[in-house]
Amino acid sequence: MRIFALLMLLLTLSMPAYAAEEPQHVTPRLFSPVTATGSGDTVEIGLQMQIEGKWETYWRTPGDAGLAPTFGWKGSGNFAGADVQWPAPHRFITAGLDNNVYTHEVTFPLRVKLAKPGDALSLKLHLDLLVCNDICVPEKHDLTFDLPAGMAVPSPDAALYDAALKAVPVKQAADFKVTQAWMDVDPANKNYLVIAADSAAMPGADADMFVEHKSFLTFGKPVVQYNAAAKTATFRMEVHSNDPTPDLEKALKDGDITLTYVDGTTAIENGIALGAKPANAPEPAAPLAIKEKIKGLDIDVLLAALIGGLILNLMPCVLPVLSLKVLSVVSHGGKEAASREGKAAIFRNFMASAAGIVASFWLMAGILSLLKAGGQSIGWGIQFQHPGFLVFLIVVVLLFAANMWGFFEIPLPRFIARHLAAKHEHEPTLAGHFLTGAFATLLATPCTAPFLGTAIGFALARGTFEIFAIFTVMGIGLALPYILLAVSPRLFRYMPRPGKWMLTLKKLLSVALLITAVWLGNVLFTISTMPALDAGWQKFDIALIKPAVDEGKTVVVDVTADWCLTCKANKKFVLEQKDVLEALHGENIVLLQADWTQRDEKIADYLHSFGRYGIPFNVVYGPGAPEGIPLPELLSKKAITDALIEAAGE
Repeated sequence: MRIFALLMLLLTLSMPAYAAEEPQHVTPRLFSPVTATGSGDTVEIGLQMQIEGKWETYWRTPGDAGLAPTFGWKGSGNFAGADVQWPAPHRFITAGLDNNVYTHEVTFPLRVKLAKPGDALSLKLHLDLLVCNDICVPEKHDLTFDLPAGMAVPSPDAALYDAALKAVPVKQAADFKVTQAWMDVDPANKNYLVIAADSAAMPGADADMFVEHKSFLTFGKPVVQYNAAAKTATFRMEVHSNDPTPDLEKALKDGDITLTYVDGTTAIENGIALGAKPANAPEPAAPLAIKEKIKGLDIDVLLAALIGGLILNLMPCVLPVLSLKVLSVVSHGGKEAASREGKAAIFRNFMASAAGIVASFWLMAGILSLLKAGGQSIGWGIQFQHPGFLVFLIVVVLLFAANMWGFFEIPLPRFIARHLAAKHEHEPTLAGHFLTGAFATLLATPCTAPFLGTAIGFALARGTFEIFAIFTVMGIGLALPYILLAVSPRLFRYMPRPGKWMLTLKKLLSVALLITAVWLGNVLFTISTMPALDAGWQKFDIALIKPAVDEGKTVVVDVTADWCLTCKANKKFVLEQKDVLEALHGENIVLLQADWTQRDEKIADYLHSFGRYGIPFNVVYGPGAPEGIPLPELLSKKAITDALIEAAGE
């Protein structure tokens, strides 16, 4: 299961991505339905792929994730080009991502043009695939096939080729024709592409429609409505983009939309231009009930949110706060913490911190939902782009540090103190513990842990319900250590008694907070000036990527920010390592750095195009990967070098 991949990702990030002798999961072969080239200028060739078990590979438009197969013909003899015909795919949804895939077996019909009609053909195919199951691995296959000159008569593989041709969508069909296409918006400000078609028969329960457009926008599985009297069908597909409706309409009006309708063994391809919403457009089906929405949430996404939130506790921006919480338990003393009263106090205090964390995630979810509804750009950690937020956070951190150092105590109003005051004079109140949890959440937002990219991308690309659901689980993940300590007070049974050593420890922890304040001050200074690029990197411009790739160059994009601690870790421990630096500054490599320290809508749009809403984010492009290879949040040397090799087409 793909859930297992999420659990294993932490281990694999710091290890070589693939073994040197990784087994192949696709067995391809070339064949021909004829025995010789014949007298024409083209010859039919088949590429059959046997796909192992539950592994899958991708269609020409892979969907939200994945890479399409690439075909290289260098070294072929009497070869003047090949037209690849693509059988219809099927949709596979995982972690909230819609992917267009092939499984088990697929055969591509190819029409090969001969440089010299009538002569023998010698094919050399360099096939690059991405295959996925619990993990995704690239595969490279080098195939050869020779077809002699002579009279073309059917070969033993003629029936296989004919079956493959039938799996390729037809361009026209008398009983199904697309007639209109328009954009629609629901009350939750979700954007939809709606397709109307004349259909002689009601689409089956598994009917699907795959959308292709030069904008590379991706779309969800359609909700189908059929009017039996009028013999018309509408297909309503959510647009997987956070862009405002006018921008999406403008993008989709630039060129025709290609639509592949699949219903059982029927596959039909239509093209149409985006038009205005017709006055007689059918009303959309009733929205899903909450129970149905919960069932629709992918367990992989929820698990990623939970694990990602938990890992945030280990980030340098959050760990000091958890240390402060443990120190607050030490203030009880070992024996006292083991008493009934001590256990109850520990439970209340740690659960109050957990409540502060979850409430803060709810607040963030609400703010992000409102911003999205207003058409604003949203993302994880973007509040660190605002000087006012940084000033507020610096003041809060300094107050915490000064309080830890013993410079002052913050008294509560008497009517609150009567209800919340604790037994010990210097022990924080329940309100203080709640605010400690909120403080931990604030410090967590510039960090992007493994798994969070998937969860946040899914949430922010969907509606308010999904945002709140995912952010709630993320909050529970961050609060999990507090909850476990609250329900397991035996962990503190052997804690030492309070003493002078606590004052020293508190001062050391306050130094950690002062360091955090200095870092925040540096971020504040940076966003008030013009961020500088790292040595050897050019300023990011998406228009530079395609020309460089067309010239055979490899392009590396690094989206970073001064407030992103995970970006800093990637830079120090991976990108600035000698062997990685040498690889990145090699011949034919272009380095583009997108500094998101300051607000930049172009960078936000670039992230959204990959379904990402947080950083770090790195992509490698090249002749072997013109659509780009996204890298994991936590970089490894192996991940970078493998991507450079694959992108270069080596």
